[in-house]
Amino acid sequence: MEQSRVLTIGPALKFLALFAGIYCGLAAILTATPSISLQFTKIVTEGAGLILSHLGSFAKVSTLAISSGYAEIRFTSTTYRVNEDCTGLSVVLLVVAGIAAIPAPMRLRALGLIIMSLFAATIGCLRIVILGYVAEYDVGIFPLFHTYVMEVATVGVALWIVMIWFNFTAQHRRKTTS
Repeated sequence: MEQSRVLTIGPALKFLALFAGIYCGLAAILTATPSISLQFTKIVTEGAGLILSHLGSFAKVSTLAISSGYAEIRFTSTTYRVNEDCTGLSVVLLVVAGIAAIPAPMRLRALGLIIMSLFAATIGCLRIVILGYVAEYDVGIFPLFHTYVMEVATVGVALWIVMIWFNFTAQHRRKTTS
């Protein structure tokens, strides 16, 4: 009985250790190389501006201050500063670590990292779009929305993305453990 418990706990502990190691490694890389997060902020802000313009909103993106740690989206009556915290980059790191840590062939992991990272970055763009509309139309609820509602929604979507990956790779994991 004890042996079966060890067999089921072992892979979970291995996943958690690998997940934590990958996440910490990625966080260390971002800390040591701030230009990566600045570039991500720039891409997500420009993507959000593109989405906003396709939705018919006036939104002018400025990345002139990106070296100072932020980009701006100018709406009709509001200028919204976008920094790394606004983009959901930390959640993207969690998604990448989760996908990389799950047992799967390296080719499948690489594909998953590309697809799910793009999906997570798109979620970051949509987060900026939603926050932009909140800032433009009801600045009074912006702090509440930015700090709580969008954080919970972004983490929820990230968990959903990782669960999609877990389900997608489940068939492979069953084959290797049988």
